[in-house]
Amino acid sequence: MELFIPSLLALVLAAVVVMFLLPRLSPVVLGSLALVFLLFAAYQHYTFFGTEYRQSTWQLPLVEYAPYILLGSLILFLLFFIMNFVGVSDASAAAPLAAMNAAVQRVASQIPATPVLTQATNVMKNAANNAMKAVGMGQNQRAANQRVPFSQV
Repeated sequence: MELFIPSLLALVLAAVVVMFLLPRLSPVVLGSLALVFLLFAAYQHYTFFGTEYRQSTWQLPLVEYAPYILLGSLILFLLFFIMNFVGVSDASAAAPLAAMNAAVQRVASQIPATPVLTQATNVMKNAANNAMKAVGMGQNQRAANQRVPFSQV
């Protein structure tokens, strides 16, 4: 019974922290706390079981196979990545690359033939004219500009 009440109290306290405190913290703080607790747990584990790690020898024969395991897992990863990115030969499964190409062609067909620089210049000119009209400068200044030819400026 002497271990039941402290364990129950620790469980209730952990539930209160999880339900009320953690949802209010930002993801950066939660990630940082998780990393700190992980490092602390790894340190505690290594200090507690340090002698067993130093005296363990069962994994030494596996060191010979480490390069082959690493190379095999890398090849498998690359194969799955290529199959996922390009797609398989099944016509019903649309590959992400083909879907991206179709989306780009659909968007490109909707873009007008006006060059981007000309379109941006027109947008800026219209915004400046609207701002000048809102202030009340547009009418008088435009009339003055029309009277002076460009070659005399």
